[in-house]
Amino acid sequence: CRKRRFRLTDTQKYRHRRRLRAVDEVVDTLVQSGVQLRALELARRAPTESEMTPLQKYWVQSKRYRNGIKPIHWVPKWTKVMHGRRWQPTTLHHATGPKGK
Repeated sequence: CRKRRFRLTDTQKYRHRRRLRAVDEVVDTLVQSGVQLRALELARRAPTESEMTPLQKYWVQSKRYRNGIKPIHWVPKWTKVMHGRRWQPTTLHHATGPKGK
């Protein structure tokens, strides 16, 4: 078993924030170009990097880890995969799931 550092280094945090800002710029560019996609609409409603709290930026939900969250750098391919940003629920995407289920 390999030891894993618990905390992100300053360089990891810096690069992670830079990746989040790059995603925000791409979303803004696509919205301004007039493209209409369902995924783009969800990405537009997600908070930007500056609106996210440190807990949202550097931690992800995990049902197997203590307190239900774990550091983002413990997720496999954490630099390559989009991790959940919170967005406002719509009629298509419910925050708690559809009623009656």
